[in-house]
Amino acid sequence: MNTQALGIEHYLAGMRAALDDLPPNEVAEIMEDVEAHVAELSTELGENETIEQRLGSPEQYAQELRQAAGYPPRTERLPVTTKKKLLSRPRAAAWGLGIATGVTLVAGTATLKEPAILLLPAVILVLSLALVHDRGPTQQEVMDLPETRKIQEWLTPAEGTPGERALTYLKSLQPAWWLVRAGLLGLGAVLLASRDITAFLFIAGIAVLSVFAGPRAKIDRRWLWFSLPASALAVGLLVQVIDVTEDNLAYNSARQSYQAPTVETYQNIYAYDENGKLLTNVLLYDQDGNPINAPQQYYGCRGSDPQPMIPANRYPRPKIDYENGTCYTVAPSEDAPSSTPSTPPSSSGSATSSSVPPTSVSPSK
Repeated sequence: MNTQALGIEHYLAGMRAALDDLPPNEVAEIMEDVEAHVAELSTELGENETIEQRLGSPEQYAQELRQAAGYPPRTERLPVTTKKKLLSRPRAAAWGLGIATGVTLVAGTATLKEPAILLLPAVILVLSLALVHDRGPTQQEVMDLPETRKIQEWLTPAEGTPGERALTYLKSLQPAWWLVRAGLLGLGAVLLASRDITAFLFIAGIAVLSVFAGPRAKIDRRWLWFSLPASALAVGLLVQVIDVTEDNLAYNSARQSYQAPTVETYQNIYAYDENGKLLTNVLLYDQDGNPINAPQQYYGCRGSDPQPMIPANRYPRPKIDYENGTCYTVAPSEDAPSSTPSTPPSSSGSATSSSVPPTSVSPSK
């Protein structure tokens, strides 16, 4: 059946070539009737019978139609070996569609970051579609291009082969893909809504039109210039959404596993020398000369307390007691721990050196 269909397509192409000296609109009118007749006749052909056995060669059948319609005999035709323009209008339209579809696929993977990148394939599509704006001969010329026919052969495997069964199954999934495609485009539009309202409206419009473009492309091939790039854009957006999702999951996982270091603060510090003797009036500074753990300049009771205020970085600090609403300070020696450290400090450093502040800082008085 597939081989027979290809034979009919070749037969119709031969007829168009035999009629190409007539005005394009007249050729389109003739071929419209011929295609319907040939399609009906093909259902009556036997297993080993060809359309040429019924109607004769394409040139003969075309000549019969000329005579029946009152057209003049065919004018002299250029030899087949005559060189044609490399980039004819049909070929430019077909190549424009292919290039725009590929560019759209690549651009789709970066659309969420830079929506303006879609302008390039959009311009290519508009220019190439302008070449096939009519539904008649130009579109058929695109389908008759050697590269187009080669693609059709690749997409038409022999009947009964695994490739043919797989292709038939994939074709049955086309309506589902049209809905999935619209959903992916809609998701991309939603992700862009808060950043670029123009891009949101543009992609949302493509999502809506893509639902109608799929089935219409089977009837009117001009819709392929919308349907194929829309599919490429949906696949590109899917790739980008997967990439962004993986990055977010990795970031959240790393964030959950990370534990911020615990910063401890101390109300008091007790320093001992190498013999286990408690040191008093020790002033502590960091490497920059800032008092350690001293948010306030002075520490102690105020007001009626006869004892003077002491620097807040002097250790050990006195204990603060209250009796009948009056503040009293307890001498550091009275507030010291009851036991000395179990392991004396190393003799390599003198404990008394900690009482000397850095030269860049003046000790508090």
